Amino acid sequence: MEDIAKFRIFLSFPLIGLLIPNLGLFLTGSPAGSIHPSHITIAVTLLICIGVLTVGMELHKRKHGVTTNTDGTPAFDL
Repeated sequence: MEDIAKFRIFLSFPLIGLLIPNLGLFLTGSPAGSIHPSHITIAVTLLICIGVLTVGMELHKRKHGVTTNTDGTPAFDL
């Protein structure tokens, strides 16, 4: 479970790396067509993966009644 949470965090790094240049283009007033379609596709795919992992973790916690991590600390609730 903790490995999946770490993987979800690491999925956000490329998403942030894609959003920074796109945000720069947006703030400078460039036309909307200047953002490459592959950037949009990759960003949407990463968001879907992060969402699926989040939902899966929450369902697993509810199904198995997980309230603490393996080291005894409270589990992160959404």
